[in-house]
Amino acid sequence: MPRTSKPGTSKLGTSKPDGRRSRQAKDEPRTASTPEARVQKLALDIVAKAANAASSPTPEDPCFGAWTPLQAFGLSVTTRTGQALPGVIAIGLEADPRLKVLQETRLPITATALSIGDQETARDVVLGDEERPVRYLAVDLIVIDRTTGHATLLDVKRGSALYSSRARLDLCTAMAACALTAPAALLRLKVSIASASWGIVDLGGATGFPEDRCVSRAEIDTFFDVPITPLIELFNQTIATGYSAEMQRLVGRVFDTPDVTPGSSDEWTESDGQAPRELTVRPVRPVGGAPRLPQRLIGPHERRRLALVSVSSIRSRKRGRT
Repeated sequence: MPRTSKPGTSKLGTSKPDGRRSRQAKDEPRTASTPEARVQKLALDIVAKAANAASSPTPEDPCFGAWTPLQAFGLSVTTRTGQALPGVIAIGLEADPRLKVLQETRLPITATALSIGDQETARDVVLGDEERPVRYLAVDLIVIDRTTGHATLLDVKRGSALYSSRARLDLCTAMAACALTAPAALLRLKVSIASASWGIVDLGGATGFPEDRCVSRAEIDTFFDVPITPLIELFNQTIATGYSAEMQRLVGRVFDTPDVTPGSSDEWTESDGQAPRELTVRPVRPVGGAPRLPQRLIGPHERRRLALVSVSSIRSRKRGRT
């Protein structure tokens, strides 16, 4: 008799509560008034926590020996940086009142959604929530355009390494399924959307995901019509500065030499936790008739423009009939 189990969260995502902010995002304080200050604080927290983890007494790794603290610090920073990038992008997007941003939202994947996949015929398909999910996926970002009612589901990759073909296929399949179940799933969270699509934010451009489904670092500002790049650059620069300073201190400890940089890891500060954000979004409907959309991934800015063009065209036809 086959063994049954409760549908769990896919290994592609974490089992965070629906719509809650990630742990990394929670560590970013609300008291920081500007997006730049919030991003910088988030980066400093990453270095602080990685430095604390590396300074904890642990047995030497048989592969790295005396270099174990440096390896642990580097791995911790790399992992935490990747986890924090969706939060950095969200900070920038939240400044635009036309957009509503959800982070790490747990969406169901059903057998029907998997069977439909990313076919062209799936564009007009809206699945209900009656079917039992086979698993769940925590989607990094859901960006909802209040004007069109469209939700863009995004998985954020640092993009500095090539993903295996199997990993790419698994994630694309899961994201396509989530785009089909998102309207009903989000409605349960009192978030109303008209439609959904999915894509990959590939900041480094090396992941190997299909180009027509990717948003590169060079395209991200235009895609959202929001200046995200300066925040990403500030985040990277702050990480780089802290990483370099802490690495030099760790090297000094390995060779039993004085610290080559002023200060110590105690100077890094960590921020307080935060309560989950409210997820309610006013119900919206698509503006005007449905425009003919390109096959590639379309950002909120372009989708909004196409909707306005469609409205103008409909009005012109109506005037012509009268």
